[in-house]
Amino acid sequence: MKAHMGLVMNVKEPQHSSCRGPGRPPEMAECERRERILSAADEALRRYGYQAVSMDKVAQCSGMSKRTLYQQFPSKQDLFQSLIEKRLFCFSLSIREHALTSEDELIGLLDDLAAHLTRPETIELIRAIIASASEAEDLRDIMNSLKQCGKSNVLQAWLHAYCTQHGHPETRIDRKAQQLFSLTAGERMLHALFNKETDVEDSRACIADGARLFLAGLHAEWSKASCSTLNDVTSEQ
Repeated sequence: MKAHMGLVMNVKEPQHSSCRGPGRPPEMAECERRERILSAADEALRRYGYQAVSMDKVAQCSGMSKRTLYQQFPSKQDLFQSLIEKRLFCFSLSIREHALTSEDELIGLLDDLAAHLTRPETIELIRAIIASASEAEDLRDIMNSLKQCGKSNVLQAWLHAYCTQHGHPETRIDRKAQQLFSLTAGERMLHALFNKETDVEDSRACIADGARLFLAGLHAEWSKASCSTLNDVTSEQ
C-alpha cells in the first residue's frame, strides 16, 4: 500500500497580474521593492557584517529611500529576520507523486532541503551569519526565533504527519526534527561550508542512509515504548 504523505508545503502558486488603471504602479511593484531591499541587505551583511550594517547602508545599496525601507521593514531586526527566513527557510518543494513509500518521500524532501541549503549563495549567507552571530545578540535572537517555527518547519510538519499516521502524535517533534536534520541535510550543509566541491551522488546516498537510520530508530523507540506499556499492564494484572 502506498504510504505517501502528500506533503505540499511552501509550493508557490504562480502570480497573476490584475488590470490596473493608468498611472498606478504594477501589482508586483511592492514585491519587487521588497526583494530588492532583501538583496541589498544580503549583500551588506556579507560585505560589512551584521554589527556594521545600518538601515542607511541598506537603503544606499538598494537605491531606495529610507522612507521606503522603513515602510517595508520597521527595524533592522525585522529586515534581517525576513532575509534569513526567506533565504534559508522558505523554498519550493517538489511534489513527488511517484513516491511509493513515506521513506521515499522523506528522502526526496531532504534532497530538496540539502540542495537549497548548499547553493553557493545560501552557503555565503550562512557563513556571513556565523561570522557575525558571536558578537550580535540581535542575530542570535533571530536565529533562535526561527528555530521555533513549529509546524511551519518542513521537517516538523512531515514528522508530525508521519507520527500521527502511525499513532504517535505526541512524539517530541521538534527534537526529532533536529536529529533528522543533523543526520541528513545538516551534515551536507556543514560539508559544503568547509569544502568547495560536493559530490551530488554521495550527498544523496548519505541523505538516504540517514533518513533510513532515523526511521528505523523511530520505529524501534515506538516498539520499546509499546513493550514497556504492555509489561506495565501485565504487572498490574
